Amino acid sequence: MIVSTLWTNLAIQGITFATSVLTARILGPVGRGELALVLLYPQLVAVITLMGTDRAVAVLAGRGELGRPIVAISKVVLLLSVPAIGLGYAILRWRLADTHLAGLATMYLTYVPAAYFFMLVSFLFNGTGDFARFNLVRLGFYSVNLALMLAIWATAPTRSLDWVVVANLVSVFGVFGLAVCLLRGFRYSGNSGNETAKTNDVKSVLRLALVFALPAALVQFSGSIYQIVLEHQLGVGPLGLFVVYFSYSRILSPVGSAIASHVFYQGITGEGRDIARICRLSLIIYTACSLPLWLLARWLIPLIFGRSFVVDSWVIAFLLVSCLFGLLADSLAEFLKGHKKVRADTEGMVIYLVAVGILGWWLATLWGLVGMALAMTMADILRYCYLMTNVGRFTGQVLGKFWQVTQSDIATLLTSGKRALVGVRTWR
Repeated sequence: MIVSTLWTNLAIQGITFATSVLTARILGPVGRGELALVLLYPQLVAVITLMGTDRAVAVLAGRGELGRPIVAISKVVLLLSVPAIGLGYAILRWRLADTHLAGLATMYLTYVPAAYFFMLVSFLFNGTGDFARFNLVRLGFYSVNLALMLAIWATAPTRSLDWVVVANLVSVFGVFGLAVCLLRGFRYSGNSGNETAKTNDVKSVLRLALVFALPAALVQFSGSIYQIVLEHQLGVGPLGLFVVYFSYSRILSPVGSAIASHVFYQGITGEGRDIARICRLSLIIYTACSLPLWLLARWLIPLIFGRSFVVDSWVIAFLLVSCLFGLLADSLAEFLKGHKKVRADTEGMVIYLVAVGILGWWLATLWGLVGMALAMTMADILRYCYLMTNVGRFTGQVLGKFWQVTQSDIATLLTSGKRALVGVRTWR
């Protein structure tokens, strides 16, 4: 299963990267910063208001504890969309002084119900182990978005920022339709005959969501805080540059996402796996992939994104190290979430946010983008060390097992690589 998810995540990352390249070339550094600001608060509010119901649906469905999961998802979407849109509108009125950007962000708020439905359905597939649908519904959004961005790039319309925002909005509604189609023929073996379960589905989801609500909010806020700090301290131009650098440094994320998705599923089913060994193997892979990305960055980024995106090698270096420790921490966090042990993840995210908030605010003022990248690196290292300590205590493993690479680990990766090459040659 993990191989199919990995290939899907690689495809998604490739599509996402192509989309980010087109967006950067269409808008330039300032326009890219404006787009980040337009999408920032609607997406932040939407995920926070979702309150962890996506994880709750996955866990309850995976354990067969939902009577009518599709009906429950629809009710949760209706219940949460109105407060999300209302809160988002209030924040936009408060934070965005530019009337044009505020208008675009307000329009984008209409994506909330469709996005909620798509997210909950994808986690339903994840929780029940239906990775074919899980991968397909996620791939749909990025494919539609790329197609629309290609159309915008080819036609080069005026007011390109407006068209890019509309493209993002249409993509969400497109994947909403795909999610509805994929639910046809979906079979669920749970408490379908239990009338009490059917009645209490929404209550069960919301009750369990409280366990995941704070960690989910912190995760989303952690992905947005650097944008908030940079926009406030340096403006939309530097923000646009940093968003592109950040996107480049996260090319490795599909590997981490594939591992995290399956670690989460294993936690739900209670399977016993060597999480420390997974961390060691991941560390080798991330390090081996990061070095060439850093060495080629000064040449690749201007070539791909455009000459206006001038490269700072130190920013890229710190962001790649940040990505390495961030992905390792995410796997540990998913392991704990699958066991419904979210306190350590919550505390880890608080540590990250405090570190980025304080160090980023200070270092960005002193050293600009380099300071922000350094702050993120230090924060990710602190979060990983904290989660590693907690997972080691929970599993009864010494901390050295999480980072002391062995010859057996290297041999395992070499063997897996040879098998993958043989598979590719056979497929050809």
